Amino acid sequence: MEKGSKVSDVLVTNRNLIPEDEALLRELVYGCTRQKRLLDFYLNTLCQSPFDKLPVEVKISLRMGLYQLLFLDRVPAHAAVHESVNLAKKGGQEALSGFVNAVLRTAETKKAELEIKGDSDIDTLSIRHSHPTWLAKKWVKEYGQEKAEGILAADNRPHPVYLHVKPGLGDKATEDLGKQGVRVSKENWPSHTLRLRSHEGGIFTGESFQQGDWIVQDWVPQAMLEMLPLTEGQRAWDVCAAPGGKTVALAWKLGEKGQVLATDASPDRIKKLTENLKRTGLKQVQVYEGELRKFPPANKFDLIWVDAPCSGTGVLSRRADLRWRLIPKDVSSNVETQRLLLEEGHGHVYPKGFLVYSTCSLEKEENQEVVTGFLKDHPEWGPVIPPIPEGHPEILKDDLPTDEHDGGFLSVLQRL
Repeated sequence: MEKGSKVSDVLVTNRNLIPEDEALLRELVYGCTRQKRLLDFYLNTLCQSPFDKLPVEVKISLRMGLYQLLFLDRVPAHAAVHESVNLAKKGGQEALSGFVNAVLRTAETKKAELEIKGDSDIDTLSIRHSHPTWLAKKWVKEYGQEKAEGILAADNRPHPVYLHVKPGLGDKATEDLGKQGVRVSKENWPSHTLRLRSHEGGIFTGESFQQGDWIVQDWVPQAMLEMLPLTEGQRAWDVCAAPGGKTVALAWKLGEKGQVLATDASPDRIKKLTENLKRTGLKQVQVYEGELRKFPPANKFDLIWVDAPCSGTGVLSRRADLRWRLIPKDVSSNVETQRLLLEEGHGHVYPKGFLVYSTCSLEKEENQEVVTGFLKDHPEWGPVIPPIPEGHPEILKDDLPTDEHDGGFLSVLQRL
């Protein structure tokens, strides 16, 4: 990850660890990545030599050790220190292993005295919640102090894992997963959602997954899909389809008599999309790999879903490394593409059909302003508020992440 890999990529490898060790591995990788700025701030105060100039192997060893001392209560302090020292040695930094030992032992004795003081109140807030200062400042300005702190805190907590089950297979999937040592519970809403409670067994090793009975999908896109005005037998176009979760879910919702067209701009992502579709065995899905501007105008749909590329600021808990790669211009860098995708899509909607726009961003530039701009240019379209289930007022109130799920934006438009 220090060389540029994504957190999701480095954790894919099967290491044949027992479940407890696999859980600890994920906790350390995600935790150290989320809390990187806070850990580095503390380590700069604890190290006599500049922390930033230390070899990367030493910095990683110190971060992992300090994370365990500050955030994990089941790892004894002596074990956290000992393993961090060994890690530095394994990384070829034996000469600095004593330094690692000294810094972490000091941290253990002085951790109650550690203080956070940035260059400003916003900087202090950013360090405390381990986010870039520019992003915290933007959220405080747009959402106010209380909501902004809520976003920052939610980004640092692991969110539950949710499964989207093929309609009619909820009981079967639950039973099959139980045989693998995977415990799930059914959510009251959305209607085909299971929440992962524990997974002593490998979640992707059983027949239930291989047969395409379910997919891993966060609560937010499942909620979006549940609210879409679609019925069985209709035609839908998933414009930005890869890696395929929405495509599969749309096909399940439309049934065997429905049709789904899936497109994506990336050949690599199309390959991943095709692999997922093959596993689920859906025959009502067609993948189109050509340029959207060359798509036949006569091809019409009941609903077109543009889940547009965006900054991803609503999913910083799940994509723990993203916050350290984002820069301010990333918030606006996709806006032109987002607008073009809506332009490409709207001409392919049946009369009285629907155009859906969504992102996993919290930024108004990528959300409300894109939709408002489209409506200004196309007054024949108007917004539709889908029915909202009881018990989920946050769906209409804001698009912010919570302790239970990511953040995201959804707009449903209809030709008037």
